[in-house]
Amino acid sequence: MPDDLELVTRLGRGDASALDAIVQAHQDAVVRFSRTVTRDENTALDAAQEAFIRLWRNPKAFNGGSLRAWLFTVARNVALNEFRAGRRRTARIERVEPPPQPPTAEQQTADAERLQQVRDFIATLPEQERSAITLFAAEGLSQAEVAKVLGTSEGAVKQAILSARRKLRERFGESS
Repeated sequence: MPDDLELVTRLGRGDASALDAIVQAHQDAVVRFSRTVTRDENTALDAAQEAFIRLWRNPKAFNGGSLRAWLFTVARNVALNEFRAGRRRTARIERVEPPPQPPTAEQQTADAERLQQVRDFIATLPEQERSAITLFAAEGLSQAEVAKVLGTSEGAVKQAILSARRKLRERFGESS
């Protein structure tokens, strides 16, 4: 499997299969992250699609580093521009998928309710904290990558993550 830099290089030479491979590798994560920014399924899909379109149109815009972080940055900027323009302001949270094989029906219900409560609470956090904790905890980006995506310093990201975690602990206890 070729790495991201090789795929972007091939994309720059007009290889459409490279874009397919990039989309396959990163689309789910970019859409998932876009949902946390937009809180709207359609806007999240549009923002993610626009990130891939911008890479297709100008592969030289990616100048190394983490392609996933670059795609997150583009999708976030597109999503925030959409939000600021006031085109779509529907507050929707993605539906919770139940665990694949729950031990019992009662435990499955309790877990799904708890997860939805956590997601609902995260959705109420300020955008910087919401995005930072999602990128760091759910998407596995480093604090440096999160800082790049959010266009801020690593210190600000660290503070946002700590603040979000503190609020989650206060709301849900130490086990969250």
